Amino acid sequence: MAKFCGVGVGVGVICLDERGRFLIGRRKGSHGAGTFALPGGHLELNEDWETCARREVLEETGLELVPEKMQYVYTANSCMPNDKHYITIFMSGRIHPGSTPANLEPDKCFGWDFHSWADLRASGMPMFMPLEALLKSSPHAPWDAANASDGTENSGSTTRGYMLAALAGAAAALAVASLARGRR
Repeated sequence: MAKFCGVGVGVGVICLDERGRFLIGRRKGSHGAGTFALPGGHLELNEDWETCARREVLEETGLELVPEKMQYVYTANSCMPNDKHYITIFMSGRIHPGSTPANLEPDKCFGWDFHSWADLRASGMPMFMPLEALLKSSPHAPWDAANASDGTENSGSTTRGYMLAALAGAAAALAVASLARGRR
């Protein structure tokens, strides 16, 4: 019997505060231990990306995101050690001003801190593979381009490009899963 080689789908959440900083925490007790990552987790069956993002942030930090439409930011395709392969969809949302995150999963995370895009890129901190892909994707915070409302062509084409990448990643994940099921 062939070993199943599936592709997981994760959602990473860029939780923005009123100063444009976002939460990251150092992982422990799972793959990527010791690296820094955004709040997030596995997309559940029949769950949309935004529902997953809001659920994971609440479960991990106790924070509720502002009830406005979240923005899709980026998709990472990460082939990790130990035969783990994830498509990670990054979403951004705002937290309520003055909110303080709690570490509600101390067995999985050392704690949460706010960082700016520029500081994180310059920090040299070890990053969880999907967050590293996001950081390498752009010298500026990609959610700024995705949220741009200045009418420039770049803001629309960037968002369309990200959406096409997400669709391609999802199609690849479905194809791999279908092939793997056929080998059982």
